[in-house]
Amino acid sequence: MRIEIRRATSSDSDRATDLARRAKAHWGYPAEWLAAWDGELAITAADIDQHRTFVAALVDEDAAEVVGICQLQEGERGAMLENVWVDPRHHGHGIGRALVEHALSEGQGLIAVISDPNAEEFYVKLGARRVGEVNAPMPGAPERTLPLLEFERRA
Repeated sequence: MRIEIRRATSSDSDRATDLARRAKAHWGYPAEWLAAWDGELAITAADIDQHRTFVAALVDEDAAEVVGICQLQEGERGAMLENVWVDPRHHGHGIGRALVEHALSEGQGLIAVISDPNAEEFYVKLGARRVGEVNAPMPGAPERTLPLLEFERRA
């Protein structure tokens, strides 16, 4: 099988949302936190239409299975890498790396990412540098923060 990266279409939204929710749950967060994040983990057709969104599929002779997603959200203040999710069954197979590198190749300048603490090492291995942190309190963890990282975009 090979990894194929393509632009997402609005029809990918349900699969992308399911993938995001399963990937977040894989890290063992409390059910209360996962419920609080449910709306944030939804990747709608409108999100896909508004932002450059990419899916990774494992392709063989007969089929293609979407196993990863990421989104590049451009704004007046720069770009953010959002919704980087890989099916937990396929962690460690280069899918996340392929998605992030594809997104980084989309232009010039800096791209920021507010990382889940479990993913910080992944982004650093891909060349991100930590530039700060963002407050992200949750029930039972009022001091919780998330790493703020930046990538140099690769043209």
